[in-house]
Amino acid sequence: MKKASRLLGQIATVLEIIEEFDVHLVRTGPSDQRRNTPRRVRSGALCRWVFVVTVVVFGQPESFSQQQVAQPLSQNQASTLSPEQRAALEQLLVGWEARNAKVTTWSCTFYKWEYNAWSPADASGERLAFSESTGEIKYAAPDKGLFRVKSSKQWNPEKRTYDTRPSNSGEHWVCNGTSIYEFRHSERQLRETKLPPEMRGRAISEGPLPFVFGAKADTLKKRYSMRIITPPSVTDQIWLEALPKFQVDAANFSKVELILRATDLMPFAIQVFKPGGQDRDVYQFDPRTSLIDRGLDLIRDFSRPLTPLGYTFIEEQAPGS
Repeated sequence: MKKASRLLGQIATVLEIIEEFDVHLVRTGPSDQRRNTPRRVRSGALCRWVFVVTVVVFGQPESFSQQQVAQPLSQNQASTLSPEQRAALEQLLVGWEARNAKVTTWSCTFYKWEYNAWSPADASGERLAFSESTGEIKYAAPDKGLFRVKSSKQWNPEKRTYDTRPSNSGEHWVCNGTSIYEFRHSERQLRETKLPPEMRGRAISEGPLPFVFGAKADTLKKRYSMRIITPPSVTDQIWLEALPKFQVDAANFSKVELILRATDLMPFAIQVFKPGGQDRDVYQFDPRTSLIDRGLDLIRDFSRPLTPLGYTFIEEQAPGS
């Protein structure tokens, strides 16, 4: 009861900030983000970039809704929430939706850790990341985005050390609202997937993993069993757990743990467990580099990328188009 009341108070404060300052919300965070990331989150799978998965893998949102109805999973922990917990969750989701509705552009540096069966362990036996990377994420409502890994290193089990990977080997995607451009460095290709007309202008949050950009409260409640799991000692963050209700989501992840900054409900970190629960990735967003509604050039940042020298440009239609 006391914990639920405290959460309600936190959320109410955020809503007051949103109302008073409109879009210009407080942006705060720890001085050393990677060092201060909770251990539980750092040992954590975004399967693929949100808007790329939305179109390339799952097709249009209407087909997703049909799959939801056709393939529901068994009920999980949602029915065990107390009335106070349900009230706190409802107010949080509504506040999160209201906050994200005010964001027109956002850019941020991210850090990523990948954990799998080949991950090394330190002297104490704690599992370390198999690979680590740093990159940038950019978003313009409702359907433009960029995701780019700038630097990365991967564990070499033979040398028992991390090898730095070439700067042009990481994931790199751009979506301009009408096409998705994917760099496939191993094949030396730049691929354009054109979006069908009915997908253009649709929100990224309608895809299969809407946690970064915050889908509507009703959508989240329909698709996931959610609960607030903020540790009692944490006062500047709100932790959420989401379990998929439908097979279309469960095919990509078994559980998502999301950390929101309590000051403005912007994402701080996401841990996604792949099916089976053993492999998992962590994305952490550095608030020191977070720019809300400023700093983006919609033409420069989301236009068709230039084809690198030695690469082949390939144009293809989206599945089902």
